[in-house]
Amino acid sequence: MKAAVLKSWKVIDIEETDAPIPGPGEVLIKVSFTGICGSDVHIFNGTNPIARTPVIPGHEFSGRVAALGEGVSGIEHGIRAAIQPLKFCGTCTACKRAASHVCERLIVIGVNQDGGFAEHVVVPAECVFPIPDTLSDETAALAEPFSIATHSLNRGLITQSDRVLIIGAGPIGLYCALTAHYMGARSVQISEPNPKRRAVADALGISAIDPSQIGALDQLAKASNGEGFDLVVETSGTTGGFETATQAASVQGRIVTLGFPSEGHSQIHITRCIIKELSLIGSRVCTRSEFRDTLDMLTTMQERGDVDLEGLISSIRPLSELAASIVDVERGTETAKILIKPI
Repeated sequence: MKAAVLKSWKVIDIEETDAPIPGPGEVLIKVSFTGICGSDVHIFNGTNPIARTPVIPGHEFSGRVAALGEGVSGIEHGIRAAIQPLKFCGTCTACKRAASHVCERLIVIGVNQDGGFAEHVVVPAECVFPIPDTLSDETAALAEPFSIATHSLNRGLITQSDRVLIIGAGPIGLYCALTAHYMGARSVQISEPNPKRRAVADALGISAIDPSQIGALDQLAKASNGEGFDLVVETSGTTGGFETATQAASVQGRIVTLGFPSEGHSQIHITRCIIKELSLIGSRVCTRSEFRDTLDMLTTMQERGDVDLEGLISSIRPLSELAASIVDVERGTETAKILIKPI
């Protein structure tokens, strides 16, 4: 099979290799589409804290069940599947606390184990979720990043009375905004300096302001009726993003952070957090039940015509263009999701 192997940081080779064989409790997936994520940029550059080399990256993917390992039941050969790419130890403190998605020995398929930028990949049977008939394979590849949005909003204890501010209108930011709308938030606002990304948000019916403009904070204050935002989701991982978050949040507001900083760390105005009694909440990946809920949400969005889900995909490219595509994501030249078609 063909596979894109990250040999060392910033070096990807397309190699011909043997297809993996599923072991007990595992499933072989013939990959249909794999999305490029901001996390893939960090993996490519060597700034993801758990990434290793060599590895076949790719953690946002859909495909078909090609073979079943010994002992696998309840999964039919040939079904279409979306993959939740997490493997847990089941014995650490986090797992015992029903927080296995932050397992102390967490393995993320496509980060520290071979993933979906290949024709085939082996995954645990419990990671396999059948794709509803109404969703395409392309849309199903969006389930993993949408589930990140689901988890972040759940972490922020979103309610229907919340005014929500999303900082950053990359794919994850857009998915957070769309998911907040789906969950019934009172209002949703985006803060994004990139004009192309703001245009995408506007096309989706989400108001977006430029935080670099003079008067941006006044615009945000007006959007929150002068009360600030109850829930802020910071997806950029930048010091500027946190500055906007702490300024725009309401008194006793909640700030959820899920974007890895490109420079290794970000600064946050602690005094402002104390004075306003802000809650800073970390968010990472998602639970199995949230992944299932996200597939249900995408199905409902599709059936109701709320969102043109396939319109959230900017291009579909061959495996040979993976390295260049990751650079495009890093530079922000693509305003929506790039999918790689390995076969």
